[in-house]
This record gives sequence, structure tokens and C-alpha cells, in this order.
Amino acid sequence: EDNIWTMDGDGELRLTIMATLAQEESRKTSERVRAGQKISRDKGVLYGNGNILGYDRDKNTGTYVINAEQAETVKMIYDLYCAGMGMSQIRDEMIRRHRKDSSGLVRWENSKISRILHNSKGYPAYLKSRRNNFLDQKIIRNRDEDSYMYVKGDFEPIISEEQWERCKQIREQRKRKVHYFSLDGDVIHT
Repeated sequence: EDNIWTMDGDGELRLTIMATLAQEESRKTSERVRAGQKISRDKGVLYGNGNILGYDRDKNTGTYVINAEQAETVKMIYDLYCAGMGMSQIRDEMIRRHRKDSSGLVRWENSKISRILHNSKGYPAYLKSRRNNFLDQKIIRNRDEDSYMYVKGDFEPIISEEQWERCKQIREQRKRKVHYFSLDGDVIHT
């Protein structure tokens, strides 16, 4: 396409220079995108397609408005979790009650329940994942919730701060109760 003949003496050199310039442009683009994302986070811009259980995306304002039927499901999940149920029990209960997920289906998995219990306090969370570098673009999940950046949303939360904090405490207590066993059955870490 660029009429570079690699069998020429300088063809390979020109190809190497062009590849280096292309890589540098990719790096600069990556930096500009990250800077733009930071500005958007600072301004509280909402990302995503708006398919969040409990909310509908208002096309005029771009913000979220509560969907009453779905919000009832979110509250139910939080209430069941605070009452001592685990993810599998809540999943089974949602199916038993024929509660629909954000796609309008009665299709529940533990991961959906977990996401709801991590996301419904009215503060969008940023920095949940990052790219390893501008070349590979592999997504690396951030498992450290304390390093998330929460920005107060301009929409009404479904769950109160108190209930969200209570569920967070329960999650942390349950994490600490995980036991690791050696092959002979002895507890090696709790």
C-alpha cells in the first residue's frame, strides 16, 4: 500500500520507522482517551448502555430514573442478603418468584446477584478495571473495592446508604470466613 519494497536496501528501514511512528501514535491516542475518561469521571458522566437493574436511562437528560418494578427486585435482593441468604439462595428465590433481570428475563446467576450487591448505592463506581497497556489492551479487573472511585450520581439511589454499608459488612465478614484446606483436610488459612 505504501510502495515499500522490503528487498530494497532501505525498504526494511522505512518499514521499521513507519511501524515505530504508528506505535507512538497509538500510545498518544491511549493517553488522550485516558485523559478524556478522567475528565468525564470528574464531571460525573455516566458510561454504559443504561441496562442497569432498577433504572431506565432518560434519553433527554442521559441520567437514570427508577424503574419501580425492577427497583422492587433490587430491594428484595438486598433484604434477602441482609436476612442471611447467600448468593445461590437469593438466585433460587428470584427464579421461584419469577423476578425478571435487567434484560426482562427470569434468568439469574450468582454473578448477577453479586453485581447488584456491589453496584446499587447511587454512586457510579469507576476504576473497576484497566487495560494492561496500549498495545495488548487486555482488561485487568480491579478486585480492590477500596480503590474504586465513587462519584455521587445525579439520580435517586434505590438502596439507602445504611443498607448498602450493612451488605458490604456482611460481604467482608463472609470473605474472612473462607477456609482453605490442605489435601489431608487440615485448615491452612481462614
